[in-house]
Amino acid sequence: MGDVTQARLGRYELRERIGAGGTARVYKAYDPTLGRLVAIKVLYEHLAEDATFQERFEREAKIIAAFNHPNIVQVFDFSVEPRAEGALCYMVMSYIPGMTLRTLLEETARRGESLPNARILSIMRDIAAALGYAHEHGMVHRDVKPGNVIIRDDGRAILTDFGIARILRTERLTQQGVTTGTPIYMSPEQAAGEPGDARSDLYSLGIILFEMMTGSPPFNDDNNLSVMLKHLNTPIPRLSALRGTISAKADAFFSRALAKNPSDRFQTASELAAALAGLFPEPQDDVTNLLPATNRSAAAPPRAGVGERGKHTSLAIPLLTPRTPTAGIIALVGVAAVLIVILLMAVARNGVVSPEIQASVDSVPSMTGDIYFTSTFASDDPFNEYWLRAQTNALDSALTPQGLLLENPTPNTAATRIFGMSTSYEDISIAMNAQLVAGSQRASAYGIVFHYQDEDNYCVFAVDGVGRFSIWTRAAGVWRELRGGAEHWTESSTVKPTGETNNLAVTVLNGEFTAYVNNRRVTRVSDSTFTGGQIGIYIASDNGDARVLVERYRVFSSVPSMTSPSG
Repeated sequence: MGDVTQARLGRYELRERIGAGGTARVYKAYDPTLGRLVAIKVLYEHLAEDATFQERFEREAKIIAAFNHPNIVQVFDFSVEPRAEGALCYMVMSYIPGMTLRTLLEETARRGESLPNARILSIMRDIAAALGYAHEHGMVHRDVKPGNVIIRDDGRAILTDFGIARILRTERLTQQGVTTGTPIYMSPEQAAGEPGDARSDLYSLGIILFEMMTGSPPFNDDNNLSVMLKHLNTPIPRLSALRGTISAKADAFFSRALAKNPSDRFQTASELAAALAGLFPEPQDDVTNLLPATNRSAAAPPRAGVGERGKHTSLAIPLLTPRTPTAGIIALVGVAAVLIVILLMAVARNGVVSPEIQASVDSVPSMTGDIYFTSTFASDDPFNEYWLRAQTNALDSALTPQGLLLENPTPNTAATRIFGMSTSYEDISIAMNAQLVAGSQRASAYGIVFHYQDEDNYCVFAVDGVGRFSIWTRAAGVWRELRGGAEHWTESSTVKPTGETNNLAVTVLNGEFTAYVNNRRVTRVSDSTFTGGQIGIYIASDNGDARVLVERYRVFSSVPSMTSPSG
């Protein structure tokens, strides 16, 4: 079917072609029976070659035509018209004067401007309402993107192309490893070849919000495979790092909206919309909640008290006795990654500033690794909920003015507090400022957990109140000190005793890791037991309870070195 005007399709008179994409052409047409303009989407002829396509098209079109929502384009009619060159399948929809969100974003960028927060909120509410309605009626869009959103002349956003992705899911398209959707806005599960569900649509909506707020999507590349791999493996950039006028509250929102694991995301469109209200509070014409906290007043989240104590399982932590090797962890980093840790620790609370390096840590991310997130545990820290969302009940916790207080009340056990998102980190740098609280047993230990799989499988770098450090892997419930031989807990004057803050850091890169205490490298080891995992905090008690105060926790991307550090 060529680009013709005044041709007919059924009873409809085609006036002009107004759009085309990978699956269909769209025409502005006139319905003489009802005397109104309509839009007709004509699917490409080759798509109907599948034997079941026409049946599937009619079934899905009936579902879409039954939709009645102000933010979903109305389908009036559909038909399959036999032709000698192949059947023409088309849908007749309401004609909506306006522009696509894609066009709006491009024109805004061309003027060197950004969308006002009030308009972003309005568009997001409209799309979320459309998705919520569709999901409640059993329909998943699977291709939510700016090109499928029309902004009417009155500003209302209308979502189009519902059901097209599902109609096109032939047996060939749904075989394992073949994706549906648009890579830039595709959810990780879709990138992995899975069909996705309602939470996949919400991920795509989160990508649209990211683009509206920053001017570009989080992952953009000419290579579609590269973009899909980033959706699968690369953490989302922090908005507060990209735009200084955006607060960490937005980072917390996107950490959830764009979580790799669908279970960690908003589960419904209404839940996402409610969270949007926190980012963009009323009045809509004066949206200020994304400004830094010093420029606005913000309600503090509920404070957490000490939680209920659950069942504590002894992990037989080898506090004094070395274990037989099993497997281990990760390290080796070069000058750039070493600088990331030294610089951030140089300005950390109670840290010892290296005389060789006085630069501010805030300048590091642009030069080396990106900061994935920083937890300060202040009352308005948006990441608090992820630390208080315990995966196990072995530790009690409370937010205090000084930081996050964790307690292991069961003698001679080891336990973890894992950051409550299922993100799997591989090459990273982690820095933690913490102390063993006075009154705890001196041989109790605390440290940084990484490559966490479960309570029987993870890696940890730790120090104790005596002034020692150690580095372990726990595989299938068996501990192994990674330095081998007789090494287990090593005394070091670098480690501060009970009641004083230690600045701990580990960098993980290409199967090797390097550990630091108070700006000094104390060990470097290699291991390949785990290639990635979650991150968190570790506490092991001696012959009594152990309490640890965590003042700050930072996670960076690791960067490869150009040379090897000395020492």
